[in-house]
Amino acid sequence: MPDNLPAPPGENPLPTMTDWIASWLGFQLPSISMPQTVKNLDKAVGKIILAAGENAEARIKSNTGKAKAKGKIAVDGLYRTDEEKRKLENRAATLSIAVDELNQKGLQKDAENEIEDDWLNLYAKIAEDKTSEELQSLFGKILAGEIQRPGTYSLRTLQFLSTLSKSDAQQISNFFSFVVSGVFVPIGPGETPFGPSFPSRILMEELGLASQPNTLGGLAWNIEVAPKRNLVLSCSGYGLLITNQTERSMRFQIECQVLTTPARELFRIANPPPTDFEFLKAFAQIIFEKVRTGGFAEEIVSSGTVGVQAGALVPTGPEQFLVAPQYKASMPGQPQATG
Repeated sequence: MPDNLPAPPGENPLPTMTDWIASWLGFQLPSISMPQTVKNLDKAVGKIILAAGENAEARIKSNTGKAKAKGKIAVDGLYRTDEEKRKLENRAATLSIAVDELNQKGLQKDAENEIEDDWLNLYAKIAEDKTSEELQSLFGKILAGEIQRPGTYSLRTLQFLSTLSKSDAQQISNFFSFVVSGVFVPIGPGETPFGPSFPSRILMEELGLASQPNTLGGLAWNIEVAPKRNLVLSCSGYGLLITNQTERSMRFQIECQVLTTPARELFRIANPPPTDFEFLKAFAQIIFEKVRTGGFAEEIVSSGTVGVQAGALVPTGPEQFLVAPQYKASMPGQPQATG
């Protein structure tokens, strides 16, 4: 990591601590006219990097006189041991990823409040021991989200991540590919395999990410589709379109595992694999049967004003989607489009 900085011309002030750290780490700070977001970024950069060893900030500041004369700040001595160096490099890696996230997103709204000291202190302690690229990427995205919207990720979620292994992270990502609308994973009827494997479901319960995976004594998600309305249930890359063009409200329950708060927070940045389309077709059929036996059989058969379809998810705006139908749930003998 280079420790050279251009000498400040004339009487121009030295670079700020954040500017120096950014230059030393080799990343470009975002140019944004959002005062609170900039303040949060400055605070995060300082807290995370200056957690490097005892009196790191004092050691840096002690060199500012030399910097004025030589145009550089010496970084030799910022860490005293190889262990300190490793931890600093791990924190710096997550910080660099967070800055890349902020640079790429094109922020539209300033942060509404200041990022918490306790959150940053805990983050720095946890991030310094994450060496795999996958976990560093995850932590970088979390930091970027917290800089933009403090409170997005709870201390409880950070504590959960402190013990997260690369293997667990992979299994969580696979489980998240079956999540519907960011809040639940449906459970199929009977003993027929449906969605995540049972061991995977049990693991998510043990990790504290989802409720128990049983239909008996488990949880159910209540869904309502208002009259003359459609409802989209989003998954990873795909979705379900439930049509209700009748004059009645459509109500039904889905037996499921409900995601806990840490799981919902992680899901926002998880980028899981695409949802298995065979799973989605089976889920569409489950909903179809609940609707059909819930008093809408005539509308399904005669007028076609009620239906359940599965297909590719097409974003139309923030948290808004359309479904391009590839499959239509049906009764035996009904016309069916497959994809």
